[in-house]
Amino acid sequence: MLHRLSAPTPLRLCARASSLVKPAPFVVKNFSITPLLENMSDTKSTDMLAKLFQRSHVPDMTGRPFIRTAACLIIGDEVLNGKTQDTNSNKMAKLCFEIGVELKKIEVISDDVDEIVEAAQRLSHKYDWVVTSGGIGPTPDDITYSSLAKAFGDEPLEYDDETLRRMSTGIQHIYGTITESENVLRARKRMALFPRGSEVLFPTEEYWVPVVRVNGNVCVLPGIPSIFEALLKGLPPYLRLDPDMPKPIRRLIHTNLPESMISPLLENLTKMGKKDGIRVGSYPKWKAGVHISLVGYDHMLIDKYTQMVVEEIGGQPVDV
Repeated sequence: MLHRLSAPTPLRLCARASSLVKPAPFVVKNFSITPLLENMSDTKSTDMLAKLFQRSHVPDMTGRPFIRTAACLIIGDEVLNGKTQDTNSNKMAKLCFEIGVELKKIEVISDDVDEIVEAAQRLSHKYDWVVTSGGIGPTPDDITYSSLAKAFGDEPLEYDDETLRRMSTGIQHIYGTITESENVLRARKRMALFPRGSEVLFPTEEYWVPVVRVNGNVCVLPGIPSIFEALLKGLPPYLRLDPDMPKPIRRLIHTNLPESMISPLLENLTKMGKKDGIRVGSYPKWKAGVHISLVGYDHMLIDKYTQMVVEEIGGQPVDV
């Protein structure tokens, strides 16, 4: 008996668990494969899969360079044409701030081999750590893995057995036995086809989806925000972070005064900040005053600058 699924996705079949009773075995033959990695952050789903999957062993980081700078490469026509709003770069920025890595570049490019090759090579050479988002599903426009293979040594693509195993386990756990057509099976297996020599990391118990590290410093993540975030949060143990690198401190002060009235103060603070290592920024809110941002590494200096702002313009510290 053939059961046709509404807008099915192979990755959803693999990665998303359900609290429902497993259906009887069914056959999946020819259905349209849609953009992947959607709506898979259900709490019950991830709790169930957490019992199936384990995190990867953390490798020995000795000899690897410290990660002090980073770049985020968003890959997808859907972002550039306005269909999808990028939120993953914001998650990347927040994580970098938390772990003391300076995010230097956020770039958005199309699903184009030459674009991906050029950007990946340039960013990998210039920054210590690069995270990509998008283009790793089973559809023809998912070309991130093959493009990165071309970018770094023109390596052939190889199936990763552990990823295939986890993928299959996820499907069977949710849907029982599924008989797939050759076309569907081939498309699904593309999501486990990585450049030879890549590191395959499983930094979270929530999903079978791996993080594939190419060229030593390029980490490939999916585009769907919930999975991107889960994988990203699990990555720090797999990065060599400098233990002596101080974590940045951010302080926000709000004032009801318009930005034009506090411009002289901001100019003075900016000049002082260059000497003291304090970055000063102002972020006006329409008809609601201004947030003044202070970012630095010295608690005493941050407190000093905060007090100056409060006294000069009657500002009020805001919880970050």
